[in-house]
Amino acid sequence: MTIRPETPKDFSTIHALIKDAFQTAKVKDGDEQDFARALRRSANYIPALALVAEDDDGRIVGHIMLTRTRVEQFSGLPYAGLLLEPLSVDKRHQGRGIGRALVNHALLLAGQMGYAAVFLCGDVDYYARFGFKPLSYYGLGSHDIRHLPHALACELTPGALSEVAGGTVDCWELEKAAVCA
Repeated sequence: MTIRPETPKDFSTIHALIKDAFQTAKVKDGDEQDFARALRRSANYIPALALVAEDDDGRIVGHIMLTRTRVEQFSGLPYAGLLLEPLSVDKRHQGRGIGRALVNHALLLAGQMGYAAVFLCGDVDYYARFGFKPLSYYGLGSHDIRHLPHALACELTPGALSEVAGGTVDCWELEKAAVCA
């Protein structure tokens, strides 16, 4: 398996992959493929953190995006972080460690690029293995109760979220902040 940055020639394949993969996802909105397209058009898109996994035959079997977003701190000032969304693996290749490899690679690159924290809304059990914890662990809250159980954060730099305590993180707001420049 090879992990590399996505390119424009990959976009239609990635669109189909995301749409198909999220049909059976535990946590989904149903428009993840359109969200990925919107993220690419935003000023918060980071091409180096939009990655694909290719099998030995060069077919794209996985995809992940990390984009800039901001979180409302208790002080009212925005905190700059990253949004991990979406992560997709071809249904025929799930359970083979592709998602794990993509997440680990993306988080490593993000840390090397100087980013200190990543947020997401997703499957708590799945993302816990990468160090993601519920918002409450970091003293963060959410205005949106229905997304709160799925709202997670991960510090790439220890203590990065200590200054953000008391702030609020909403999945919809994270997504809006990532799409809107």
